[in-house]
Amino acid sequence: MQLSTPVVALTTIDIQNIETDHGAVILITDGLGANYINPEKIPYALDGNPLEKPDVKNISAFAKDGLQAFSVLIPSTKGENGHSVIVTGNPGATTAMIAYNDATIYDIARDNGYIMFAILEKGDTAELIDKQDITIHDSTTSINDPQMKVVLNNFPDQPDNDMILDVEQIFKEYAILAPTYIQQYKEGEIERYNAYNLWGIETSLKVIEMMEQYPDQKYILTTNIGAIDAAGIYRRNEGYVECIEALDIMVQPLIERTEDNDLAFILTSDHGMAFQSTDGRGGSKSGKYATSPEVLQIPFIATSSNIERKFIREQIGQEDIAPTILSILDLPNELRFSAGDSFASKRYVNFKILLPENGSVSISSKEIVLKAEDDSEYIFYGLEPDKEYSITAELSGNDEQVYERTVFADSDKIIRFNEDKETGEKENMIPKGTRRTIGSIFIIIINMAGLVMIFRVIKS
Repeated sequence: MQLSTPVVALTTIDIQNIETDHGAVILITDGLGANYINPEKIPYALDGNPLEKPDVKNISAFAKDGLQAFSVLIPSTKGENGHSVIVTGNPGATTAMIAYNDATIYDIARDNGYIMFAILEKGDTAELIDKQDITIHDSTTSINDPQMKVVLNNFPDQPDNDMILDVEQIFKEYAILAPTYIQQYKEGEIERYNAYNLWGIETSLKVIEMMEQYPDQKYILTTNIGAIDAAGIYRRNEGYVECIEALDIMVQPLIERTEDNDLAFILTSDHGMAFQSTDGRGGSKSGKYATSPEVLQIPFIATSSNIERKFIREQIGQEDIAPTILSILDLPNELRFSAGDSFASKRYVNFKILLPENGSVSISSKEIVLKAEDDSEYIFYGLEPDKEYSITAELSGNDEQVYERTVFADSDKIIRFNEDKETGEKENMIPKGTRRTIGSIFIIIINMAGLVMIFRVIKS
């Protein structure tokens, strides 16, 4: 066990060696329904006829190596709300919620030294852009006339300026290149849709390649691919399938590049796609489409050095994605509005313990006793999962307080020793001197009761 030097009132305790990725690439594929890539499912049109499924060899192989959840239920069919839910962990999230401090995965990552890049073809709300260090986005969201704009934000603790400028240069070059990707194909051809997606993937690859020059900097790259959604609407089921199959080919080098650079790779979607019939146009937002399982169920697939292979069959929610991403990156889930739970499968769990003021913390089980002191925030990395731990915290003030709690380690936890947010109840918080006095009184009472019983026995 090693104790690191406290940094900004935070002490970290490494109980075992854990492998945390250097960052993450989050690929949000607009309009990709889980039933179209889930090998166990058959998608159906609204008229009851089965639909053609794409052949996704690369995505399937990628899914088998990581964490698979093909039954992630979305709370809303509005695309911008789906993006908001993914990054906040709140099922009722809107773009306005993103703007709050500590509302998104990006806020939590930034507090832990990450920087953020985004390549957005469709999910380009101002609030989401404001959370990134630098963004390139399609201001028209038009496959026929893409107009890519680069937005650079200045944050107080922004790292190496040369690195930000390097990414900005890449984004400016690819902003100029974007129209050339699609103009070689006629308007309406499926190749134009595929070229639009290819631009997003190749821009991502270029950023990851450049970041190899800065091996000490952790980052999150969010890439939003928009053509699958549009293909379903305008090119029917046939074009939708072709666009997914083309993406399956494009995504392979991106997966390989993330593995080579110790990055987690995450694939998900804002919503799925439904079709009126096998040859009808698709949709997701209007009443007749919005209640279809093909729209409401999205995929979540992730690979990372610290998660185990797992196929999740039970129903989970889109609001669970943000806590899961934080767990994969070993970041504490301090999302301000989150209502979700992590479903990441790791061989260990982490506890973040918060005290109202400086003090000491001890964690014990049958096998271990850990203690750290002289801080108000602690993170214990690498606890054995599926065990019960007793946690005791003692404050350092004149009126020494002792807090106690028993916690079952089924997932990463944040343990606050103060007023409970959900119930309003207080922790087991009793001053040390009072605890000793109460204990003495109880001993006296027990002894007196024993004497009374003995006297009665003798008298009888």
